[in-house]
Amino acid sequence: MAERPRSISSLSTIPAGDKGNNSTIDWHDIPVLALGPTVRNKLSLYLNRELDTAKDWRYLAEILDYETLDIQNWERRRDPTRELLNNWGSKRGSSVGKLLDNIHLIEREDVIEDMGFSSVYSMALATCFKTELESDVTKWVRKREEERRNVQDPEVSSVSPNFSQDEFSRITIQDNEDDSQKFDAFVCYCLDDHPFVQEMISVLEGKEKLKLYIQYRDLLPGGSHTTVTAELIENRCRRMVVVLSPQFKEDDFNNFCIKFGISLQPGGQSKKVIPVIVSPCKLPSILQHLTVLDYTKKDLRPWFWNRLASAIKL
Repeated sequence: MAERPRSISSLSTIPAGDKGNNSTIDWHDIPVLALGPTVRNKLSLYLNRELDTAKDWRYLAEILDYETLDIQNWERRRDPTRELLNNWGSKRGSSVGKLLDNIHLIEREDVIEDMGFSSVYSMALATCFKTELESDVTKWVRKREEERRNVQDPEVSSVSPNFSQDEFSRITIQDNEDDSQKFDAFVCYCLDDHPFVQEMISVLEGKEKLKLYIQYRDLLPGGSHTTVTAELIENRCRRMVVVLSPQFKEDDFNNFCIKFGISLQPGGQSKKVIPVIVSPCKLPSILQHLTVLDYTKKDLRPWFWNRLASAIKL
């Protein structure tokens, strides 16, 4: 196997922001989700082709530690490279820099060159990104900056009044004087989707032994709803599962919850919020940069619960 190359983060950076801004961005700070359709399509054109040397998407998937079963499943897809990028891009630690490191590792210098890097990969400097990739990264950085500004609205910023820790110690029915219940995931949903949530409870709490926070089951009545919910999302629940359907966006409180959850993970790096589509609907704009689990696709359901459980357990 080829020797692992020097990390791209030691090779080059690109300008952050408009012309004249001297700040730079490390390739490894840019998540794979920042790649737009044009760049992804170009990668697919290169890596979907079967070569005599077998240096295609399958080899890349193997380098990225995917199992044979995963690879066989993606072989049945129309665009396996896109499936690989979507899956790997949702994992902690994935980045544009690591993607390029591994493309070099499978000796696909043609892809490296077309992405704008020098064919001599070990050089101290690389050439500029091609227009499409540079544009994707710039858009991603600007969108994250805009996102951080958007979530700091008065409604979200006002959820931390002068509550003492004692007042927060008894907010769920499981809390007692000695211990405050912690949860693996806060489940945000509308009542129309309660049948799905009941199935979720059966699978995740039963088979997977996870502890879910379900508002109508676990919340003690009497406290400030928004303040207590913000405390639960931020300090009591490791993850937040958002159950999406056409009815969800009609609930103002649910919209508050996802806005607050997103404010805790700028850029999606902490994977705090996990969107799940249970009925065909338009994804809220604030969630569009996140990888989604789609329960409506019946052919993917054999893997659905395992993927959701794994995302919560990260």
